Amino acid sequence: MDIRYEGIFAPTVTPLDEKERVDELGFVRQLIRLIDNGVHGIYLLGSSGEFVTLTQAERERAMDIASKTIAGRVPVICCVMDTSTQRVIQNIEIAQQFGFDAVATTPCYYYPSVDDADIVQFYKAVATSTELPVVIYNIPVTAKTIIKPHVVAELADACENIVGIKDSSADWVNFLNLSALLGERENFSIMIGSHFLVGAAVLFGAEGGIISISNVAPKEAVALYNAARERNIDEVDRLQQFFVKLSKLYTYGQGVSGIKACLEIMGVCNAYTTNPLLPVSDAAKTELTTLLADLGILH
Repeated sequence: MDIRYEGIFAPTVTPLDEKERVDELGFVRQLIRLIDNGVHGIYLLGSSGEFVTLTQAERERAMDIASKTIAGRVPVICCVMDTSTQRVIQNIEIAQQFGFDAVATTPCYYYPSVDDADIVQFYKAVATSTELPVVIYNIPVTAKTIIKPHVVAELADACENIVGIKDSSADWVNFLNLSALLGERENFSIMIGSHFLVGAAVLFGAEGGIISISNVAPKEAVALYNAARERNIDEVDRLQQFFVKLSKLYTYGQGVSGIKACLEIMGVCNAYTTNPLLPVSDAAKTELTTLLADLGILH
């Protein structure tokens, strides 16, 4: 499959109202803001998008709003994670109805894989169930399963439509091993899920990043990618330091809670999250306002 994803894909949040329904106006505002600030694609309903905690009806409503709003301006990779192979395949069938460009999934969660064979069997079943490109999503901290680089290479060899990986392991050695096995392939993309690693990884050949912090600072995320592609080391260093400072937002509750609080402060959407995730306190919002102002994000 002749597809290669490159650049910064923003794993957008899903703005909600107080009843955990998708806030259409806030969602449209965020999607347009991300695209206007130059992101190369949207990673829909991932960890930052609260896919696994939204109701099925709200997942589909988010897909519908995103599909109509983005309207082909940038590629959309839609996440379809679930607790079993058949449930993932059902999610893919739903995502296909909205015309997205690709799907992404972790291994099944709750019952974590105990053997590489589980992972291989799962992704082969997923890939053969659809004609869409499939992106492997490696996030051991939540899926409780580590997808080893040689397994990724085996799957890329076996399934033409497995076209990339989002590696959120935050493990530099893991990236180097992925790059050694897959970095020369023209039809496979290594996308980094850690804002701490993305600049250096692109310098070393990664195709780009899918970083949640780009919800708050999309322009700077794109600038970091561009600086790395241009091998402008000083600018990469400056922007990495910017993101290290901004990453303080993750110390306030769950990651998505801090991101949504920042977006509320910026006037993009409300900070509501899915229960039992708690929004951040008013005191925390005051501190986040200072952080955003100090970094020049609030004007």
